[in-house]
Amino acid sequence: MKELIFYISGLLFILFGVQEIKGQPPLFPNSVVSNNIDFILETDPDSFTELRFSGAGVKEMPGNPDGGPLNSFAYIFEAKFADGEMIEIWCHNSFGSETAAQEYAEKLGPRLGKLPAFQRNMVKHVVIHKGDDGAFAEIEGQFFILYSDNMDKRISTNDLEETVFHESVHASYQFMYQNHPEWTGAQDADSTFVTVYAQDNSFVEDIAESALFAYAYLTYPGRLSPDIETWLEENIPNRIEFFRAFYSAATNVKEIEKQPALTVSPNPTNGTFTLQADDKLKGLITVFALDGTLVKSLNALNAQKIDIDLSEFKNGLYIISLPGYKEAKVLKF
Repeated sequence: MKELIFYISGLLFILFGVQEIKGQPPLFPNSVVSNNIDFILETDPDSFTELRFSGAGVKEMPGNPDGGPLNSFAYIFEAKFADGEMIEIWCHNSFGSETAAQEYAEKLGPRLGKLPAFQRNMVKHVVIHKGDDGAFAEIEGQFFILYSDNMDKRISTNDLEETVFHESVHASYQFMYQNHPEWTGAQDADSTFVTVYAQDNSFVEDIAESALFAYAYLTYPGRLSPDIETWLEENIPNRIEFFRAFYSAATNVKEIEKQPALTVSPNPTNGTFTLQADDKLKGLITVFALDGTLVKSLNALNAQKIDIDLSEFKNGLYIISLPGYKEAKVLKF
C-alpha cells in the first residue's frame, strides 16, 4: 500500500511539479490596504512647495459619480515643486467652493511631493471628485483620479502616500513598459507575484503593485521587515532588478538637485536630434510614441551626448526617457 502511495505521489509530482516549484504564494492580497506596512512615511522628504489657484474652467473628468465626464466649472490648482515642475489638480465643481476644493488639493500636494521626480513629472494632471469611490488611473491619458472621502480614509490609515504612488505608476511610465520585453521578461523569469491583486490582474496591475515594494526595498533599505526583504529577493528578483534602474537611493527626493537633467536639441526636430545631460549619459535610452510603442532603444555608454535619428518614423510626439535622470522629455517631430 505504501508503495502505491509513493507511486501516486511521484506521478503527481511529475504532473504538477512545475506548479509546485513555481514559487511561494503572494505575500498579501494587495499592496496598499491589506497590510500594515508604511512604505512611504509622512516624514519622508517632500519636494512640494506651493499650491496656487489658477481659476475655473471646462475639464474632462472621468469617474464623476453624478454625471458625465465633462465638468464646466472645475476648480484648477497648480501644485509646484522644488525642481521647478508643476502638476495641475482639477477638483470637481461639486465641491461647491474654491475653499472646499483647495482643502483636498492641499492634502494631495505633499503626497505628490514624495514621489520620485521622474515619476511625478510624467503625470499630466490629477482629478479629485467628491465621494468615496476607489482611486484609479487612466494609463494612456497619464492621469489619475481620487475621491475626497476615500482620501480622508486613506490619510487616517497612513495609506494615501501609497495610493498616490500606486496610481502615479499607472499614470507615468507604465504605458511605456507594460509590453516592453524588459518588464515582461522579468515577469516570466520570476516565480510568483507579490500580491494576489497583481497575480489576478498581471497585465494592468502587476507593475504598480510590484513597484511599491521595489521602491521601499531599493530606496529605503531596511524599511521593510527582514522577512519581506528576503521574500522579495528570493521570489521576484528579476522584477527588483527591473526597478533598480528607476528606484534607488539616487531617486530619493533628497537627491533631486543632484540628478542630471536631460537636454534635447533641436526640439522640434526634423528627425535627428542630440540628447545630452549635465553628466555623462548612463543606462538604456528609450524612445516611445504616444501610443506606448517602443520605436528605438540604445545604450548610453557613458557618452556626454548622443545623436539619435528618428527620420524613418512618422511625424508626431515622442517621449525620450533615461532612468535616473530628472524627467522624461517630449520631442516634437
